[in-house]
Amino acid sequence: MALNDKDIFNAVFARFSDQPIEFIMEQYEKARKLNIEIENRQQTPAGEQAPAEKNAETPAEAPAVEAAPKKKYTKRMLKVKPEEAIQEDYIACCICGEQKKVLTSAHFAKHDITVEGYKKLCGYDAKQPLMSKKREEFSKVIIARAQAARKAKMQ
Repeated sequence: MALNDKDIFNAVFARFSDQPIEFIMEQYEKARKLNIEIENRQQTPAGEQAPAEKNAETPAEAPAVEAAPKKKYTKRMLKVKPEEAIQEDYIACCICGEQKKVLTSAHFAKHDITVEGYKKLCGYDAKQPLMSKKREEFSKVIIARAQAARKAKMQ
């Protein structure tokens, strides 16, 4: 049984509550990817091996396989202007226009682009959190409270 996004975020936040939000979001993205991988392995029929397990050769023996080229996006293809995407209550995906509180790597996987590639495409700073303004402020408040509680506990 896979975890939902809320449970993953709560677990990551509980573990790294004293860290900056950017670090927490990075850890959250890693945990989500791992959760998706685990879920995919659980859904593989019992008689089959998971795709990663089919080729059990060592990296030195593995034949060179070219990865499928990722789709190339241009600024002209964007449905939402990057400067208008981040709003008070939502952030719109510049590629498809979908509105969410937080844009995650799972969403970008649908577009076959990485978070870093998306930020570069849209001209965002690498440290720009891809979340609504309210969500970002809420996260900062929660982190500040957790850091203060941890300091008080240590004293």
